[in-house]
Amino acid sequence: MTLPDLPVSDRCTAELTRLHLDEVQAPLDFGRVFGNDRDVELEVGVGKGRFLMLAATAMPDRNFVGVEYARRYLERAIARIGKRGLANVRLVHAEALAFLERFVAEKSVRAVHIYFPDPWPKKRHHKRRLIRPAVMTELARVMRSGASLRVVTDHDDYAAVIREVLSADGRFCTASEDRLEWKLPGMDRLIGPGVTNFEIKYRREGRSFHRFAVQRI
Repeated sequence: MTLPDLPVSDRCTAELTRLHLDEVQAPLDFGRVFGNDRDVELEVGVGKGRFLMLAATAMPDRNFVGVEYARRYLERAIARIGKRGLANVRLVHAEALAFLERFVAEKSVRAVHIYFPDPWPKKRHHKRRLIRPAVMTELARVMRSGASLRVVTDHDDYAAVIREVLSADGRFCTASEDRLEWKLPGMDRLIGPGVTNFEIKYRREGRSFHRFAVQRI
């Protein structure tokens, strides 16, 4: 089955999309990075870049930063976004916590997206899970008041952990129900099958999803 996709642009922005962290000053000045003062949203773990591609197209008045540790996924995402001529996306190769600690300034982010993070199902690997107190502390620091954090997983055990971590963090409150679902104006035809490649795959496999949305106090 061929999925509907965005058309390719005559303009390629792949090199604009790629942000080399060794060539910038920390913390990042997003106004300087993008050349404007628009709100910035952050995706942690971009995978093949489908969400950022759709979101950046649907909301050209916002800037998007994505961080990805797996080089093969990063390169795929850069190529995919670059072919669409998008100028409001920057992708970086980094470990998430290290990137947050060093490169993201306090109260500089309007929203954070974490979709289908690795559940690290083996007990000895649980310490590697992204949704943990140390990461939440950094997210709380970089998110402005009222900013949304959205997390989606298909893993039941990890969902229970995520729920516990989010509910125990007094720096966040439960967001309204309307923040649980995707909000990408004009993308109805494209978001039906799924907003990320993992979502598309898991829908086909009949898996159910756990969605979380909290708001920075």
